[in-house]
Amino acid sequence: MSGQTVSMKEPVCLIENDSDGKLRVVRSALDILDQIDQHVVVVSVVGLYRTGKSYLMNKLAGERKAGSSETSHPGSTTIQSKTKGILMWCVPHPEKRDHTLVLLDTEGLGDVEKY
Repeated sequence: MSGQTVSMKEPVCLIENDSDGKLRVVRSALDILDQIDQHVVVVSVVGLYRTGKSYLMNKLAGERKAGSSETSHPGSTTIQSKTKGILMWCVPHPEKRDHTLVLLDTEGLGDVEKY
């Protein structure tokens, strides 16, 4: 299977928390997935809040802002969680030309802002 890959410059929200606290799929993110016409490799990063999940996702995506040492995905040294819901980042697979890497970054478990 050799088809169209999708290469995103930054992550988008795939699953968001609505105002009632329920999870909702973001249609525009599904539209991006629908554009992929090749094999998909999914990597999901899950764990406690503020433990480097977003940092790992940035490293896997291999993306940086032009002219900066900062990563494209939000993160900081504060205790506040930055990722809300599930973010998705589609990039070409680094070794397999006919594959798209779909990276999923989840909201941290045990987020103090959730309670």
